[in-house]
Amino acid sequence: MSNPAETPAAEKRSLIGRAVIPVQFGEQVIVSILYNHDANPVHHRPDHALLWMLGLLSAQGVAGGEGALANAGAEERTYTLGTRLLAHKDVVVMPGVALASICYERFVEPAELTVSLSTSFTYPLLVPTTGAVEVTVDAYEIPDPAALPGCRRIQIEAFGPSVTGAPARLMKLDATVFRAGTSRDDAFQSVVKSEFEELSKLAHKLPGMPELMHPSSISQEDRRRYNRIVEPGSEIKARPITEAAWQCKIPRVLTEVIDHLRHNEPYQKEVRSFYSGRADEAVRLESIQRYVEKECKYNWLRDDQTAARIEKLAGLQQHLYARQVTVFDPRHFRDGSEATTAGTQILMDLHLSEIRLRRGMHRFYTCGRLKNGDAVLMGESTVMAQPLVTKELANFLCEINHAFDTLKLLEYRH
Repeated sequence: MSNPAETPAAEKRSLIGRAVIPVQFGEQVIVSILYNHDANPVHHRPDHALLWMLGLLSAQGVAGGEGALANAGAEERTYTLGTRLLAHKDVVVMPGVALASICYERFVEPAELTVSLSTSFTYPLLVPTTGAVEVTVDAYEIPDPAALPGCRRIQIEAFGPSVTGAPARLMKLDATVFRAGTSRDDAFQSVVKSEFEELSKLAHKLPGMPELMHPSSISQEDRRRYNRIVEPGSEIKARPITEAAWQCKIPRVLTEVIDHLRHNEPYQKEVRSFYSGRADEAVRLESIQRYVEKECKYNWLRDDQTAARIEKLAGLQQHLYARQVTVFDPRHFRDGSEATTAGTQILMDLHLSEIRLRRGMHRFYTCGRLKNGDAVLMGESTVMAQPLVTKELANFLCEINHAFDTLKLLEYRH
């Protein structure tokens, strides 16, 4: 993960603002649950948050750049960071897309036309259930000689403390924005129309995979709370519902689609086929078996339950929301239009459009439309999926003597 001072300046971007945002469980996290992840326990249960982070730290892709761990293997990283992580008590994981929206609205006014947001989430933010954690946000404008009149390229980066306390880049967001007063029809024709046509190619879902249509709305109370966390400490303005606020609804539906995959036979068949016969999978199962034997030793389960327990732990998946791309139709975000009015229902369509199990990548098509069928937003979500209980995590749990489901110390029953 990057330090703010290490960000490359190859694009000659100019700083347009910096903010330090205190992220509190009682404000941002609760509201973000309301917006998107109320079905996901990692965002409102500390024990789930810790085991989710342990799975993430023991796999590839996160925390490799933390100080001396830059060249560390999975085993060393798991033991070093896992021990640090268990010292954190009562923490939840801040949903990245909600943090991205909050950061974005600090620098882009609702009167400007947001036509696209592309966000990469690079490190999950742990938030204490009491107190707050500070996130530093830098906003830049990137010159673009080919840009249309009134068009701006905005880039926003957010940094927060990692498990070790060192600064880590939490996300990087790129946006295409037109200045206030730009013709909405011109913005649609010049940028959005072609993007919608390209994204529509993802609308043909994979055979047998689940799809979901979910009615979504933003109430007056949702809007009030959202405004309060975007502009803390100030009087609540009568600002409209924005593009970034609607984007917060996508992961809520995405969580449900992922949940359906757990019980979808065509998908599970693909997963079983991919892992079947692999030598590293056999080693992983042996490690899980050793941990389950420890649960039996401490009377957490009976001997005749071990096979089912091993199968359950081996089948658990770690889903990491890695990237969100959303394109908006600016014609629907003028003052008083349906998309900016509290209570308006938008139908969110999501389905799986591509799987690459070798890389753990899952691409989901996303679309939000009004009841008359007009698309308000369209995009794609990238979710990385991998086994939650890795070989390293199973071995780590054996060493530290913790129970996986609750991360409590194993104790003999008298």
